[in-house]
Amino acid sequence: MTTATRIIAAVTWAEIGFLIFVLWRIARFYEHSSGRRAYSYLFLPPLLLLPSGAAYYITFDTDFVGCIPADLLLFLGGILLIIATTLLGQIMVGER
Repeated sequence: MTTATRIIAAVTWAEIGFLIFVLWRIARFYEHSSGRRAYSYLFLPPLLLLPSGAAYYITFDTDFVGCIPADLLLFLGGILLIIATTLLGQIMVGER
């Protein structure tokens, strides 16, 4: 992995981390403003797992597939992010 590729990957994953942070803040705001539980804490594990998996790939000169620990971090972070986002969407639009 070249230096330019590492920089681009780091910037991209920083932006993804920022978007997850924004989702977490939206969930927290909704909890405080509506008084309903929005499960905002479910956004915190993906906020740690996804950048950790990406950092593993960026740090240890590997291609973006094939490393079991990093793949597991990205998989778990993605699954938890899907669950948290789906729950937040259902709660905010009033579905149960």
